[in-house]
Amino acid sequence: MRLQTSTLILAAAISSSATAFAPSALAPRQATRLDAGTPMPQVLPLVDLPSPADIPEVISWPFTFQRVQLFLGGSIPGSANVMLGQPKSNKGTTIVGQTVLLASQKISTQIPNASEYKFFGNGNHSKNLQYLLKTNPFMATALTENGSGFELRSFDTRDPHAEDPSASLYRQIISCLGGADHRVNIRFDADMSIREIRVYEENTGLLITKLNKLLGWKSEEVDKWASSALYNLGYYASCVHANMHVLHYLMTAALDESSKEFDAMNEWASFYATNIPNKYGQVSDLLIRKQPELTDLLVQGNDGTVKDTYALLTGSSGFGANGDKLRLILTKLLNVWTNDPTNYIANMLQVPKDKLVKAGILTEFMKHHDLVPDYAREIAEALKNTDEDKFGIAEDRLKIYLKRCSGFTSRIDSLEDWIELMAVTGIVHGCTLSYSRLFADADILIWRDIQIETWQAPDVNLHLKILGTICGMDEHRHVMSSSTDVVGQKYDAKLQQVLDTYEEKATDYKESYKNEIMKNTYEFNSYGWILSDFCPDGFDGKQLTVSTYI
Repeated sequence: MRLQTSTLILAAAISSSATAFAPSALAPRQATRLDAGTPMPQVLPLVDLPSPADIPEVISWPFTFQRVQLFLGGSIPGSANVMLGQPKSNKGTTIVGQTVLLASQKISTQIPNASEYKFFGNGNHSKNLQYLLKTNPFMATALTENGSGFELRSFDTRDPHAEDPSASLYRQIISCLGGADHRVNIRFDADMSIREIRVYEENTGLLITKLNKLLGWKSEEVDKWASSALYNLGYYASCVHANMHVLHYLMTAALDESSKEFDAMNEWASFYATNIPNKYGQVSDLLIRKQPELTDLLVQGNDGTVKDTYALLTGSSGFGANGDKLRLILTKLLNVWTNDPTNYIANMLQVPKDKLVKAGILTEFMKHHDLVPDYAREIAEALKNTDEDKFGIAEDRLKIYLKRCSGFTSRIDSLEDWIELMAVTGIVHGCTLSYSRLFADADILIWRDIQIETWQAPDVNLHLKILGTICGMDEHRHVMSSSTDVVGQKYDAKLQQVLDTYEEKATDYKESYKNEIMKNTYEFNSYGWILSDFCPDGFDGKQLTVSTYI
């Protein structure tokens, strides 16, 4: 009876992901403008649009909603049946979620010899950790300097609560995370090979494990703590990811509203704004929520309490982060982004650029990143040359709109600033499509509660909700896309010419990179699920997303 009750609560908590803010009508690959939007629950304290009168129409993208439904509808019952109450030592128990994700999102269609390809990794967590830190822009921002090498530091005995202003963002966000065995520090040599691992007890802060390559170690022990570090990184990246949804909600609303009287700009603004309010609403509904009150917990059938408890980031049945502390950290981070819009990645990275280049960290990401300043300038020039008066009015309105928003400050002073911040964060956001697959791996998922030996409803909740966040990618909706959301329709000629030019440049990078990573068959089959973030749309289900529309 208890197992049946857990299954029912779990189904209610996860399935709300598919129904929350759903469009009233479904039409694949067709944007639908709905009625003017209504105020959304605030994800971060006081952070909001200027007023209800400034909320633009919601533009839904039913294709994405349908793909999420396909995944959750196909995975919830089977995953609950296969996982609940089963030993975590049985690594095959996440097979339902893996299988349904691949099938419902058509992920394997472009992969040659897909039967040999490890869509969820080959189980070598030490190597997975190194590849993710070297290639994924979410993960690389967690690295700090350590002598001639690097460190992934989640805990500092001198500052156990990460309250010192010098604490890295990674350490601050990990300090919100409760539970055993998350205080894992890993040091790397200059070539990113693991040199030392230190693990600290969660309550006392005492050192409980120390492994050093020079003193000899068992590879199994190294891999064990690498998997714990991957869990931490997945949680950290998911927090930054959620904050991007907040940023894009504010940014796209601002451009959509500000450009209403300039059709050439507004059509392009609509491409960015599509599905953003829906996804922002899901962040406030399903990811970051208040802690349930004791009195609420005593009321059976309280839908809000179930959502609070199963909230992906802050719920006790999710990652279990301290929501009050996390919100403050993310609000400060939002202000960093909006106060220096042309230096997003420079502000996020903790290691000097020359040292990253020497170690081969973010090599492919930076190729796309470095296209952005010229892209932003030329887009702005094209729109200005289309109609200088309307452009000037829209740009002024954009600056004023963002300054009128509440809970953060904005120094976005031009359309170029807006484009740079949106394009870079769009490229970064696309890299959720690799790291989120970590939570389809039982070796990673066990760290949600390492002290319980069998899978519980909260484990299944975390497993399926994170996989649900990477469903719904639709080819053509990428950074520097020259497409509209209407088949056969083009943008104004001057804008279209710039978009065509930069899409070709970005596509050339993607095609060349795909060919390069496929040369080493073993590496491609084993780690392609990480490396393929920078491949063409749809390859291994990947895309450098135009915005947080999924």
